[in-house]
Amino acid sequence: MKIFRFKEANSVKSIISKLTTNKMLDGGLKRVFIKKIWLNVMGRNVSQYTENIYIKNNSLYIKINSSTLKQELFYGKDKIIENFNQEIGSNYIKKIIFI
Repeated sequence: MKIFRFKEANSVKSIISKLTTNKMLDGGLKRVFIKKIWLNVMGRNVSQYTENIYIKNNSLYIKINSSTLKQELFYGKDKIIENFNQEIGSNYIKKIIFI
């Protein structure tokens, strides 16, 4: 009788680290993952005004199609970064750039 040993479950932090460094995942999977985190952090109302979101060089780039909402989010950048990093379990995001 064989006994199977399972590897220790990966922590969310290590999975996110792999996602952010794996060049193979620069496409769709990473975008879906980031959009899901953005939805969890900001909610459905803000997410519906988000046209594009991506991460580059530890910066979160967000395109918002409402100038009023963009201005409100600009004033809350530090809190958004804190909440986004808390959601992913690391301090990966250092700044937010609204485009």
